[in-house]
Amino acid sequence: MSNALKGLLLSALIFPGAGQIILARYGRGALFFGAAFISGLLCVMAIVRKAVVILQQFAAQGEAVTLPKIMSTAAEASTTGSTLFLKASFLVFFCCWLFAVVDAWRIGKELDEKEAQAANGQGTAE
Repeated sequence: MSNALKGLLLSALIFPGAGQIILARYGRGALFFGAAFISGLLCVMAIVRKAVVILQQFAAQGEAVTLPKIMSTAAEASTTGSTLFLKASFLVFFCCWLFAVVDAWRIGKELDEKEAQAANGQGTAE
């Protein structure tokens, strides 16, 4: 498997930065991993905060918690302006993922070209 494909698949399917780490670009890998991890954590925190608000609304009204009620309240809550933080943190995560995939592919291509040049150089020297 080529370095480009290996880096692309690891960054795309495992976690952003995994491709860079396997291609020995540890600083870049740690940067992508850290940024994606923090933004993903912020997404989860925003979702949990919203869930707590919805559950507190149910408790305050003394209503029975049913799936249709939860769905309608969640849909109503998702259309409010307070989801800006969630959207921003998701956008940061998506950008980290996209840039990590492209960067890992680019690094892998460079390594593949260097390996091909080294193989051609050794073949002509013999």
